[in-house]
Amino acid sequence: MLEALRRSLAGQREPFCSDSKKPRGAVAVLFKVEADDLWLLMIKRSENPRDPWSGQMAFPGGHADPQDQDLFDTAAREALEEVGINLHNLEFLGCLRNVEPKNAPMVVTPFLFLLLREIHPATSREAKETLWVPMSFLLNSKNVSSIKVPIDRKEVSMGCYVYLDHLIWGMSFRIIREIVSKITRGLQGKRFDTRGSLPESGYSLFTA
Repeated sequence: MLEALRRSLAGQREPFCSDSKKPRGAVAVLFKVEADDLWLLMIKRSENPRDPWSGQMAFPGGHADPQDQDLFDTAAREALEEVGINLHNLEFLGCLRNVEPKNAPMVVTPFLFLLLREIHPATSREAKETLWVPMSFLLNSKNVSSIKVPIDRKEVSMGCYVYLDHLIWGMSFRIIREIVSKITRGLQGKRFDTRGSLPESGYSLFTA
């Protein structure tokens, strides 16, 4: 599974370009290998009325700050602030396509990393809880569900996972679905698309 992901990401070591004038941001998707599975780290964001993802399951990350030299610095700063993990001590796997969330005007680049030793993520003011989610669960299509979300006075069906009573949806769901796609294609030995951004309509029958 890990080698399939590595193969799929081998050609994408730099963030994808974007012509958008929206602010940029970055998230850090952290993996570990344990019990013959690949696990990714998620956080439950603290309740904050100024946070578009208040109380939701998410990846460590946030807006780029003026002092950040690049988006890698953004991801590294946010990961250290939110879960106490120094990305410079991890193996960098590559970048995913940019994501444009529906609830905030920004372009987000996901950076993927692998833990090389046992590390215990911390909680923080931004992250009230941390959770390791197994890729075996996320790869199983039977675990993909949907929820109804009110958008522009309409109820829209959005894809989601529910893992240990934690609802994973929205931008995080879209990022996970691309990881699933890359692992699946890597296992099948197929070529993968490295162009552009994730469509706002998300994947398959689901939007996010």
